[in-house]
Amino acid sequence: MDEKEKEARGSYVHRVREETHRFANDLMAENEKLRSRVASAESDKVRAQEQLLALQEEVERDRREHVQLQQRLVEIEVENQSFSERFLEVEQNNSNLANLYVVSYRLHGTLDRSEVLLVIEEIVINLIGSEELAVFEVDEQGSSLDLVSSFGIDAEKYRHIPLGSGLIGQVAVEGRPYIAERRAFEKLSQDDHLIACIPLKLGDRVTGAVAMFSLLPQKSGLGSLDYELFDLLATHAAMALYCSGIQERMKVVANENERMKLQVELV
Repeated sequence: MDEKEKEARGSYVHRVREETHRFANDLMAENEKLRSRVASAESDKVRAQEQLLALQEEVERDRREHVQLQQRLVEIEVENQSFSERFLEVEQNNSNLANLYVVSYRLHGTLDRSEVLLVIEEIVINLIGSEELAVFEVDEQGSSLDLVSSFGIDAEKYRHIPLGSGLIGQVAVEGRPYIAERRAFEKLSQDDHLIACIPLKLGDRVTGAVAMFSLLPQKSGLGSLDYELFDLLATHAAMALYCSGIQERMKVVANENERMKLQVELV
């Protein structure tokens, strides 16, 4: 091999080595770029996972808050319902107190016997809700109840009731109210339709009674106001009737005295 061929082969080998070295360097540089990209991608993946986890936690937190808000909303609705019921109850109590005050004032605001009896009837009819009633007073001998006012019943049937006879007579003797829903006394067949009988009392002395024989169709039973009205009738109505009776007797005596005075003057 001559010198030119050696020189040409040497030059070729040198170029191949340079090309190989350059290729290797390029490959290593590319590989480094790939590793850098992979590392960056891994870093991006970790950040994305962290962001996803943060978002999941935020979604879960929002869900819990939503559940808590719904529960609180339900609690508020229950509280509002309770407040509404309490408000209605307070309004009803205020109305009841106003009614009690009005009827009490009316009972004590007159000494006219017919007016007192009319107020008692209005209490039973309009407030208690019974359109079949009877008002009795104990007679002067203290042996029977005499009917002094009635509404919606056969008055002759209840004109006189001996003390101790039937539920009404028992009430006058015992001085305790009879209320059908409470079964305070043994029920007797002739009084099956009696729903309540309230004794009228001055202290411990029974002066009369108020009997009710039915409730209006729209009224299913007796309520707390009715029992307050029973107590009012037992005492205030008794006193009003007693005072109006005294006033009436005083008028009779005054009229009699006036008549006798006129007779004396004529003589």
